[in-house]
Amino acid sequence: MVKQVDDFRIDHVGWRLWDAAAMWKKKFAAEMVAMGHEWYAEARSSVMPYVGLKGTRQSDIVVRMGLSKQAVQQLILDLEESGILRREPDPNDGRSKIVHFTKKGLAAQRDSQKAKRKVEAEIRKRLGDEEFERLVSILKKIGSEA
Repeated sequence: MVKQVDDFRIDHVGWRLWDAAAMWKKKFAAEMVAMGHEWYAEARSSVMPYVGLKGTRQSDIVVRMGLSKQAVQQLILDLEESGILRREPDPNDGRSKIVHFTKKGLAAQRDSQKAKRKVEAEIRKRLGDEEFERLVSILKKIGSEA
């Protein structure tokens, strides 16, 4: 006999936001993979939004991602080994590194803009212009409290 486990989780806005974000990430990653950036389907791609075009201190990426220093280090190292990111000494702090995009990383960033627009267009088509604009407005209100 299989023991039944009560599901005490309630249906709430957090699950809906989580599901929507997961759908976005899945579609976005699929577009990036289709453009030749296979690594975007992997966990290491989670670093990319935290790297600025002029470079970002590795320690700042750690704080923003909310992961351990070791975990972020490994993700960055994997991307560095694939030629997507590079690290250079921080001229203001010899113990720190600045993370930069390589040419390959910048190409992925350019492609990511195309992928984001494509996924956004799919969502807009599904919702219609008015509902889509309302969604964006609501998400901005929610995000501004973070």
